Amino acid sequence: MPSGPTYWVRSRQINETETLNGRTVPVKFKSLGSAKRLRRELNLRRGPYHPGYFVEVQEAEEDGPSSFGRY
Repeated sequence: MPSGPTYWVRSRQINETETLNGRTVPVKFKSLGSAKRLRRELNLRRGPYHPGYFVEVQEAEEDGPSSFGRY
């Protein structure tokens, strides 16, 4: 049963793992509004040469976990 999409706030900078406020990137959210709020806050706090942050939508799998290796 699908549980709905999840939203990830990711950095456009390669290999970034920490932000200014101590949260790690990427961050997973259940609601789009929360993800957009954090993305906006991070984009306002980033330095002048930082490429920014974006929200990525990951759709839920409808058939559940993969059956790879099952007979």
